[in-house]
This record gives sequence, structure tokens and C-alpha cells, in this order.
Amino acid sequence: MLLLLVLLLLVPRHPMIEARSFGVRYGEEPEQVLRDISFRLAPGERVLLLGSSGSGKSTLVSSLIGLIPHSHEAELQGHIAVQNLPTIHSSPGELSHRVGVVFQDPDSQLTMLTVEEEIAFGLENLGIPPKEMDHRIATALEQVGLGEYRSCRVELLSGGMKQRLVIGAILAMEPDLLVLDEPTANLDPRGAREVSKLLLDISRRRRELAILLVEHRLDEMASLATRVLLLDSKGRLALDLPAREAFGSRAETLRRHQVWIPTESAAALQAGLEPSFGELPLREALEKLAGSLEQDQPGRSGLLEWCQPAKPAPRSPEEPDPVLFLDKITVSYPRASSGGPVLKDLSFSLAAGELCALAGPNGSGKSTLAATAMGLIPPQKGRVFLEGRDLSRIPLRERSRRAGFVFQNPEHQFVTDSVFEEVAFTLRQQGCNDTEIRERTGETLNTLGLGDLARRNPFSLSFGQKRRLSAASMLVAHRKLLIFDEPTFGQDPRALEELLNLLDLLASRNTAVLVITHDMDLIWSRAHRVALLLDGVIALEGTPEDVFAREALLHRGGLIPPSRYHLHKALSPRSHHYEPCHL
Repeated sequence: MLLLLVLLLLVPRHPMIEARSFGVRYGEEPEQVLRDISFRLAPGERVLLLGSSGSGKSTLVSSLIGLIPHSHEAELQGHIAVQNLPTIHSSPGELSHRVGVVFQDPDSQLTMLTVEEEIAFGLENLGIPPKEMDHRIATALEQVGLGEYRSCRVELLSGGMKQRLVIGAILAMEPDLLVLDEPTANLDPRGAREVSKLLLDISRRRRELAILLVEHRLDEMASLATRVLLLDSKGRLALDLPAREAFGSRAETLRRHQVWIPTESAAALQAGLEPSFGELPLREALEKLAGSLEQDQPGRSGLLEWCQPAKPAPRSPEEPDPVLFLDKITVSYPRASSGGPVLKDLSFSLAAGELCALAGPNGSGKSTLAATAMGLIPPQKGRVFLEGRDLSRIPLRERSRRAGFVFQNPEHQFVTDSVFEEVAFTLRQQGCNDTEIRERTGETLNTLGLGDLARRNPFSLSFGQKRRLSAASMLVAHRKLLIFDEPTFGQDPRALEELLNLLDLLASRNTAVLVITHDMDLIWSRAHRVALLLDGVIALEGTPEDVFAREALLHRGGLIPPSRYHLHKALSPRSHHYEPCHL
């Protein structure tokens, strides 16, 4: 018996993932999206895949789960396999027995009415016997912390709970490999933290489970990784390192490749020091870094400047009236399960030249507020005013010239077959001549790093590039009001900086800018004002510094102050004050 056990241990196991000189090229595109990719992922490894926007991360994920080439046509070269099963010869259904995949939007993966039915759905497809199925459902729900919600309707769950349910449904199927493509992208900060803790807990319980993770929110997720793979801008594998080394001594290399790194690493580089990653919890690491810098040390002043909050917007004496004013509006959805209004007697104003962040937990009504402000949803009570005029009395064409809305899903806005024409479309509608269209479109595309992609089909872009294109189509016209729904998602550092600088420029030119966001760093560093939406009302308004000081109220709203806030507090404790939390 002992000899048999020894022989079993000596038998080489297939790697979870093996890629050898793997490459992908789409359709008529002259260049490969991925080229000459070679790596192995062993059982129990937890790999974080990094790369700038358009580097091929989603293409690699789609290749692993069989969507490429079986659902998305592409020309492949080399070899890629999951547990020695070549994905080019295996359908997504066949691979689902070995690979569990979690996408960005949990609603896109949820199909059943109740939590129990959602877990059972995948098990039924695998032909699991009823007795074993019941055990697996109970175990999976316990693993993801949803045991008491077994009979709950899926639509009543928060965003974080829905993502945990997706993970639970996959774990019940007992895959050997878990692939996660930006699993916290659509979650509020508390939901993102829940998913991060869940994945850490799962990795400790199931030590043979291999994980491949694509993620930008590294303060929450970096500690999960044991290894880091970096794709460069040409789709080549540029680095393959242990996570501590990647975010420690090689963090500057990652930053040069325009990928996100944890705040702990970024702050050390900003202070002129070599980062050491993962030795302390994040908040303690930042406090230790702040305490190690002398008052007159150059690195301290540079670090303090780096983590400064945004300042309030200067008020223009020429335009005293708000550009946008919601006057005691109430909005309900007749078939909503909650039965109550989404927005309740809510009032809100936005001035010219102001960049205001609208924050709140998933499902709090942020997108409803934005849609009502644009006239897409009429309020049951109250009125909306745009530049002092009742919005309901402004013709649609005139309204679209004065206000623009960048949706959360960029593909919902695409109406042409080229990047250039997508941006030029608005100007053509406004009657601009060809010379002006060419100049303004080219300038806007170049500003957002899309100039080289002018002839590409919008649907062929990476998600981050699509987000910038949808923003460009609104930014090219000179509107008085612009509303952005989660504009930072999917952007690499350089693209995000360009986009945020453009928002700053718009505000400086007296455009009223409203940003709906879960990005606490954006709020801290760019927003003149923050409005916190809770239970259908604006529960709190103020500067980022004032709002983040109300940590108890933020916690109730599913929000967590960003790491830069804690670093700023450690570097300049006298500038921070706290107030009791009340509505």
C-alpha cells in the first residue's frame, strides 16, 4: 500500500494550464493580439495576469475557456491546453467540467430565480445525483457565506452577494481551475472586499485549486497572488515572477509597463524607496512608510503631494444658477421587488465648472438618478431643470446638444463601424463642416490615446479602449453637462490619467461634470464634491476629505476610504477631523 502511494506521488501531473508559443490574431487585423506566449500553471498556484489596456488579457482568458476559437473567430498558432486538453479542439461546454469562470458582471451569469436553484443549475447539467447535489449546494453556500440565503430570490441580493453566488455555483461543480476576469469591477468597495476575502478563504481550504486572476483593484486582490504574469503592449509575456518580487523589487518595471500596482508599492516608489510588499497589512504598511520619512526629507513632500485630496471647485460669479437641478424628485419602478421608490423626494444640484462624484452601494439608485437627470426616466414627482429650464419642455435634439451621458456599457452607444466615425457622428449631427469634424475628432482621439485606432471597428477594441471611445464621442462636442457612469473601469494608469485630466479640463472650462463611481481613489484625488446616495436620498455631501472622515456612515453605504486617504492622514494627521455619523 505504501509503495502504491509513493508511486502515485511520483507520477507527473499535468499542469492546469500549459501554453507553448501561443498566439492569436483576429480576422483581418495585421498584428497578433497575443504572440509567442509560453507558461505553465501548476495545481494550487494563484496567478495574477497584468497588462495595459489592449495587451490581450481578455483574449488569453477567452482562449482558455474555449470562447476562442469556438465562439469568436480567430487565427491561432502554437499550443494552449487545460489539464492536457487542447482548447482549440474543446468546446466551452467540455472545458466547463475543468474550468470555472467568473466574469465582471455577476448578472450576466445568473439565470435562475432563487439562490438554491442557481447552484443546482450547473449540477443538473453535470448529471449529479439528487442526494449528492443537496450536499454540494449546502457546502458551496457555506463556503461563500450564503447559507442563510438558500431560498432567497437572486434579485434581492446585493452586487457583492451576487458575485459570491456565482463563485459558489462554480465551486459546487468542483473545477480544478478557477479563472476570474475582473470579478470586482462592478462592485462597490465593500462588495469587492467580500469577494477578495472569499477567494483567500477558498484558496486556503482547497489548496489544489489553481486560480488565474485578471484584476485592477490590487489593494484588495494582490495578496491572493503567489505569482505575477505581465503582458506587454504587444501581447508578449514580459515578466513571470513571484508576487512579492513583482510588487517589491520589480515594481518600477511594472509601473513602466503602465499596469496597476498596489498602493503600498506605488507609495514607496513615489517616496524614492524600494518597495517591500506583503510584510504588513496595507494600512499598517502605509503608516510605517509615513513614519519612516523625516519632515524635511524630499521623499516625504513628494509623497504628500501625491496623496493630496482634490480642492473644492471655484464658484463662477457669472453663472450663479446650477447647470443641473433636481427638485424633490421621486422615481419608482412599478415592477420592482422592493415596492418602494428608488429615489425619494431627492434634491440635487450641479454647478458649472464642478466635478462631482456620485457614490453609493450597488443598487442605491445612482444610475437611475443619472438617467432621470438626462430625461431618460421621467420622475413621478418633482422636476428636473437644465440651465434653468424644465427638462421636460426642452426638445430632445436640443437636450442632446446641451448634455451628454457616457453609459457604463460602452457598446450600448456605438452606432458606426469605425472609431473615427463614432466620434465624428455627434459633430455631423450638429452640422459641423468637414474640416472642423476632421480636426476636432482627430484631436479628441489623440488626447485619449485612440489616434492609431481610428480605422478600427469599435467592437474590435479592448474593453478599456471601448470605454475611452464612448467618452470621446461625448467629449468632442462642447456640452454644458456631462455625466459619466463608472468611467475608470478597465483603464490602465496612462489612459486613466489622460481621461481624468480631460475631465479636469472640462470642469476648468465651465462644464458641469457628474461622475458615478465606485473608484474611491478618483473621488479622493479629483472630485470637487462628493454626494453619497443611500436609501433613495442624498445622505451626505461635502469635500472628499470631509466625506471620508465619516467612516461609519461610509461603511453603511458599502464604501471604504481609499488607501491614499489613510496615507495622507498618516503624513498630516492634524489636517484630519472626524464628525459623528448621522443623517
